[in-house]
Formats: sequence, structure tokens, C-alpha cells
Amino acid sequence: MGYGGVKAWLDGLGLSRYAPVFEIHEVDDEVLPLLTLEDLKDMGIGAVGSRRKLYAAIQKLQRSDSVS
Repeated sequence: MGYGGVKAWLDGLGLSRYAPVFEIHEVDDEVLPLLTLEDLKDMGIGAVGSRRKLYAAIQKLQRSDSVS
């Protein structure tokens, strides 16, 4: 997926405004499934709703990775 894939993933969630944050913090497809709520907060994603949406989507990625 790479960084472009992370951007597309964010677009799909309707959260593309956070793409620059993920790029600044060098979050790529390898790091993305490892992020925690605390990581998202540390990255400056302050809105609780957005942070929860992101984390729920990350958990889905973790579950799909464990199946593969």
C-alpha cells in the first residue's frame, strides 16, 4: 500500500484532511496497523470522533492482517 495507499485509505474514510499528519509522522502501510489510540493522540488528532473512527478502521486492518 505504501504512503499513497494510506492516503487512499484516509480518503475512503472521509478523513483525507489527516493525510499530511500521517505523512509527517511517516505512517505507511507497515506502521498503520500498529497505531494505537495514544499514537493517534500523539500525532495531534485531537477530535475524539475522528480519532475513534480512525482507530476502529485500524482495528479492522489488524483483523484482516491476522487472517491473511
